[in-house]
Amino acid sequence: MPTQRSDDTGSTGKSARRPARLPEHLEPGGEPVTGDTELDGRLINESPPAPEDERVVTDLGLTASRWSGGRLTGRRFRRLRCVDVVFVNCDLSGVVLEDSGLRRVEFRECRMSGAVLAGARMEDVLLLQCKLDTANLRMIAGNRLELLDSELGRADFREAKLNRTGIHDCDLSEADFSGTDSHGLRLHGSRVHGIKGAGDLRGATIGPDQLVDVSTALFAASGIAVEDRR
Repeated sequence: MPTQRSDDTGSTGKSARRPARLPEHLEPGGEPVTGDTELDGRLINESPPAPEDERVVTDLGLTASRWSGGRLTGRRFRRLRCVDVVFVNCDLSGVVLEDSGLRRVEFRECRMSGAVLAGARMEDVLLLQCKLDTANLRMIAGNRLELLDSELGRADFREAKLNRTGIHDCDLSEADFSGTDSHGLRLHGSRVHGIKGAGDLRGATIGPDQLVDVSTALFAASGIAVEDRR
């Protein structure tokens, strides 16, 4: 069973993630998700109709909104801006975000396998019980991120900034942390078997139960073999 950590809104302390702030009343929204649009205070259920002539949605802004059950598989967004937004049970598999920013955003029970968030600016973002296997998180600029009880096998964190980030109770098997800025990164409770780039996890904190897997990854990165004497 995953370790319980305060509540789903983050840890306590001055560096705690700030949760999304939504108004009590949200207006139902069902209009197409198109570019050059600002949606504020909306309750979006299922999948709004997609514009047939717009392969890439550019300059979409979402604020103070909740999106439940959306199916956006393989959609591409450029300069998506989300502030105080909660995504619940959405299928975002293969979604591509280009030059996008997320602040006080929560993803809960979302499918995001193969999502491409490379280079995204992410501050105060929660991913809870999400599936992000093989996700591309390369070069994200992250601050106060929380990834809890999620699948991150073979996720690509290369050259990402993971400052004051917690990845807890997640499956990080074969994830790549090469070149990361991991000052303040905490990995307690996560499966770290076969991770790559372990030598670049300077400043990160692990638990005693993770020592063998991380040490093995460090030996492998240094070219040191561990085997019985023959």
